[in-house]
Amino acid sequence: MKTTTIYRETVTITTDDDGTRTVTRSSSADTSTEFYFSELSPEAQARAIRDAIEEEDRDYCEYGIYGASQTGISEYEIISAARELEKHQPAEFAQDQGCSWYGKARRYGWSTADWQDVTEESNTGICYSMDICDKWNEYARRIIALQEAHEEAEDKAYFADTQEVQDACNDIAERIAAAAEELTEEAARAVGDVIDGLIEGERDYYQSPEFWRDWLSEEDDRYTREGERI
Repeated sequence: MKTTTIYRETVTITTDDDGTRTVTRSSSADTSTEFYFSELSPEAQARAIRDAIEEEDRDYCEYGIYGASQTGISEYEIISAARELEKHQPAEFAQDQGCSWYGKARRYGWSTADWQDVTEESNTGICYSMDICDKWNEYARRIIALQEAHEEAEDKAYFADTQEVQDACNDIAERIAAAAEELTEEAARAVGDVIDGLIEGERDYYQSPEFWRDWLSEEDDRYTREGERI
């Protein structure tokens, strides 16, 4: 708690018609007290928390990932992790008209998704990247196994002794390719769901009184006795 008192002294000099001078002195003092969050009453803390949540929501709604809101900063990091995965994998992520995030396999022109480009993804060490890459790798390991099986089937078809064996191997290769393509679509959708869930979770977290109580307790901001930030 910090208390500041400002003293003011006023000197008034009055001269009458006969030349008599009168000197009058007066003084006043204004005292203000500033509080850290932890020093406020429960009611004042509740007000400070409500104000912080309103400010967070206002900044996020107005500026999104380009503002200073905690929500926007976190969302930017989540999207950055998704864009990093897009650089290496045949998948892309976007928002629908309701602003929910979704994923789909990247397609090249009119062709199907190139499931043969799928590899395991390395995370950047940021928690959001770990969540995204872990989900992708759940599918990638299975797709890589299908890549190997597809290559083996094609090799058998190439070296087949009879047309019947070659046709059978080609049929197996086609079915493996179809399964791998569908699994790539599933992988992209699953990662899209993770992205959307992470963003929604961060939005809820930064709207919670629990977060702001901890946050404000560690800040050096000052407040009035009623909980208004100075």
